[in-house]
Amino acid sequence: MEKNTKDKVKDLLKEVQDNNHKKVLVYALDGCPACDELKGKFDKIGLNYESVKMNGNDELWEELEKRGGSEYAPQAEVDGYLIKESEYENMNDLISCVLTNLLSRKIVVK
Repeated sequence: MEKNTKDKVKDLLKEVQDNNHKKVLVYALDGCPACDELKGKFDKIGLNYESVKMNGNDELWEELEKRGGSEYAPQAEVDGYLIKESEYENMNDLISCVLTNLLSRKIVVK
């Protein structure tokens, strides 16, 4: 019997929590609404992450740009893989990219 959507979501959340051994970094600015939204959504699904404060950290901004990151926040990294700005168009796309890299299979958040 096909699982219903609620059961699929529960399974996905358990899988996310089971993969908390993988290192997730969120590069964020204080007072950034998009950064707070991303971290809030990660908190809601139980994803462990480390928030890296980017305010006044010019060296880290330069390092991220050299690695293909953008000049904007938030940015995210999963186990050393920095998600590029070209890989997402909005916050749900960024969350999808993080989950896809975390779980090693395609996840789409709508």
